[in-house]
Amino acid sequence: MSKFVVLTFFLLITTFSCSDNASTSDVSNVVAVPTSLSSVYASSSTFPGEGTVRGVANLESLHVDGLAGGIRVSGTGTVSVEPDVAILQVGVEVFAGKVSTARLEASKAMDSVVSVLKKEGVEEKDIQTTRFNIYPRYDYEEVTINGKRVGTQVLTGYTVNNTVKAKIYEIDKVGEIIDKGADAGGDYARINGVDFTVDDPTPYQTEIRKMAVEDAVGKAQEYALLTNVELGPVIELHEMNSGSVHSPYEADYGMRMMAAAPPTTSISAGQLEITLTVNTLFAIK
Repeated sequence: MSKFVVLTFFLLITTFSCSDNASTSDVSNVVAVPTSLSSVYASSSTFPGEGTVRGVANLESLHVDGLAGGIRVSGTGTVSVEPDVAILQVGVEVFAGKVSTARLEASKAMDSVVSVLKKEGVEEKDIQTTRFNIYPRYDYEEVTINGKRVGTQVLTGYTVNNTVKAKIYEIDKVGEIIDKGADAGGDYARINGVDFTVDDPTPYQTEIRKMAVEDAVGKAQEYALLTNVELGPVIELHEMNSGSVHSPYEADYGMRMMAAAPPTTSISAGQLEITLTVNTLFAIK
């Protein structure tokens, strides 16, 4: 009888020791598995991509590190459109020995450029100053000080830079306006670039939202099929970069215009892409 009592006591100690080890050493790896997966993984020691499974049964949702689990995917909708407005960056840059001289010359040249823009149909409200700088310019010379040749900077004058951004709605006139603006500014003229965009992308947003959501649903269904689970409803949806407009091409318009030959600068608007992305989280039934 005493041997039986001793053996029972030993088994109880062993059982509590194993239970305590599991609760302390493996707690960081314990995850809960959705109800639909409990029958598949209840007897398994691991859950794909997560950690060690301990005593899984009849769980309603997946929880990892305290966060609600499910299938998280993003979807994107994109449409190609023709631009309806050009954004021209045009300005003047003047160098002179005195600030007053440089500023006066820059003012005259800029007034001529803006005058041309207005004559070509650009409204005053669509002309905005984006940069105005006055800064000194130095040359570096070597001089002899105490018998040693050292470099020193010598003030040579001042540079005035004035740039405006102009919205041009007549796309076919962009090249002509660039030429006339450059002529008006003379040797001081600077064409810093031209971008094309869509003035109001709102009419396209309904279409690209639909495309983005359908893309997300398709991805979620594919993942559900691959992982043998049943897809539930959307429980999170966040819209990103709502209807952002961008060009699918990379181009240095400034260099293109500098290299263009008279009589008219050739400008091609091409097409733009309007893109919208949604981030979603789908529940698992």
